Amino acid sequence: MISFEARPRRLLEWREEDGRCVLLRPRLGTSRLGRWLAGLAGDPHYRIRLDEVGTLVWKACDGRTSLAEIARSMRSAFGARVEPADERLAAFVRRMLKGRMLAVEEPDGAG
Repeated sequence: MISFEARPRRLLEWREEDGRCVLLRPRLGTSRLGRWLAGLAGDPHYRIRLDEVGTLVWKACDGRTSLAEIARSMRSAFGARVEPADERLAAFVRRMLKGRMLAVEEPDGAG
């Protein structure tokens, strides 16, 4: 179980297009050979386009901001539309962890 005091950190390159984040996931891994082979095949990245809520969360995953703070930001920006914000945030983070797109730093003494 992830603590809401945990601080998520992005592991992928990304860019912003039309106000939304686009994650750049390497097609064939991050090794030198994988990057070279993916470059030969054209675009070396899969593009994962986030919606406005995902964009807010992704930008906040700086390794310093806690999940509790991110949930408060979600509520402040989107109101009732994101409720239950804690559950939505936890599901997003679980998917990102499973896909190795985020890492989570637990606070000292947790775990």
